[in-house]
Amino acid sequence: MSEEHCGRPRWLARLALAFSLSALNCSGAPQVLYYNKLDSLDGLLTRDGVTLERRAGMRIEAHGPTSVRLAEVQTKGGEVVVLTYRGHLRAANLTGRAYLEMRCSIPGKGELVSRALDAAVAGTSEWVTQVTRLSLGNEPRAQTVRLNVQIEGSGVVWVHSVLLAQAAR
Repeated sequence: MSEEHCGRPRWLARLALAFSLSALNCSGAPQVLYYNKLDSLDGLLTRDGVTLERRAGMRIEAHGPTSVRLAEVQTKGGEVVVLTYRGHLRAANLTGRAYLEMRCSIPGKGELVSRALDAAVAGTSEWVTQVTRLSLGNEPRAQTVRLNVQIEGSGVVWVHSVLLAQAAR
């Protein structure tokens, strides 16, 4: 019996991951800093309204605007670092929109935020792949990046297979 995730064979998920990383459009080889299929609640920072559904990933029941904190990840220091945050979302009866959000605080420079607004889900939708990128510029020190799912209304949002990758520009 072959292993499947969200109705897709595992080899197909790995192939999609490889294509996603090759499409980062960066000169250095991308490094995966974080990958979570979201088939367990272990390690999640926000658990309110969050449950698991077999073959559907993490289910978020939102009763109003909320931010679900998935993880905090340390980057690796480097020159002109570009971060890419990717995941898959779908929605049911969502009155607002939902999207991936990446936040990085840089001491003395403030906070950088990147959101996948161009692929936000709303209403009732099928699975959508969302990608957002953030350039840390010439920041040689490691930074902490917060990976969130931002929900601007009420309804249900499912999330699976989130990834954070880093590459030199």
